[in-house]
Amino acid sequence: MTVIETNRLYLRPLSEEDATQHYVNWLNDPEVNRYLETRHNAQTIASCKAFIDQCNEDEKAHLYGIFMKDGERHIGNTKLGFINTEYARGELSLFIGDKAYWGKGLAGEVVQALSQYGFNHLGLERIEAGCYAENLASLRVFLKTGYTVEGFRRGHVVSAGSRLGCFVLGILKSELIQYEL
Repeated sequence: MTVIETNRLYLRPLSEEDATQHYVNWLNDPEVNRYLETRHNAQTIASCKAFIDQCNEDEKAHLYGIFMKDGERHIGNTKLGFINTEYARGELSLFIGDKAYWGKGLAGEVVQALSQYGFNHLGLERIEAGCYAENLASLRVFLKTGYTVEGFRRGHVVSAGSRLGCFVLGILKSELIQYEL
């Protein structure tokens, strides 16, 4: 896998050495994991290493750490997974775990860069994504980068004891808005 760069970030493949206590703390923070499926189980360094290894062994998954260029701080993760080469499509997901970097437009850089990578280097023609109905920040990021809401799954997940719907989004290669990275 390649290192992907934007103006402020670089995305590089994760390794077991990236499974630090800092990383584990994000995944166990209820504010950070509110919209992540990992919230259902307490995470450990061992579980994070196992996840990284599983993704790295899967040829249909591209797992990257999100790092600040300034200071090389690991602030989150992103994945382009469930790659289907027959249909030239994949699914994009991400989270910014370090709350000091929330609200700074970094998720948009990640979505733009990883989408470009999927289209231009992996030969994808379609990328899908999803987000909980309450996660309006993620919805705005995907819409800003050219994704389209293609559907809404009512009562699809349970969060904090309530059933929530999920937006289903997608983008075709021809629709990607080309931002300067």
